[in-house]
Amino acid sequence: KLFAIDPEGQKREVVGLAGQTLLRALTNSGLIDPDSHRLEEIDACSAECEVNIAQEWLEKLPPRTYDEEYVLVRNSRGRILNKHSRLGCQVVLTPQLQGMVVAVPEAKPWDIP
Repeated sequence: KLFAIDPEGQKREVVGLAGQTLLRALTNSGLIDPDSHRLEEIDACSAECEVNIAQEWLEKLPPRTYDEEYVLVRNSRGRILNKHSRLGCQVVLTPQLQGMVVAVPEAKPWDIP
């Protein structure tokens, strides 16, 4: 179980399974549109699953890989990359992440069809 802050600022409980990606848990809870991110492979990612991880949980996650960093920077559109930004498709849930808090940002204008 973890908590997600939706774009309207509401805290919602999300249930995920160990070994499942954060993206899958957020999609199953209706917080991320499943059509916006068809694959969980980093090669197919275009950062629609970008989330912000609360500071106290960042240290419990492995650092971003080079590929994850590349996708986040490529899709930042010139803005400074937030250190809390992670791709939901690259965060694998573990029992140690029980209670984690993530924020699901509002869709960026260039991500809306």
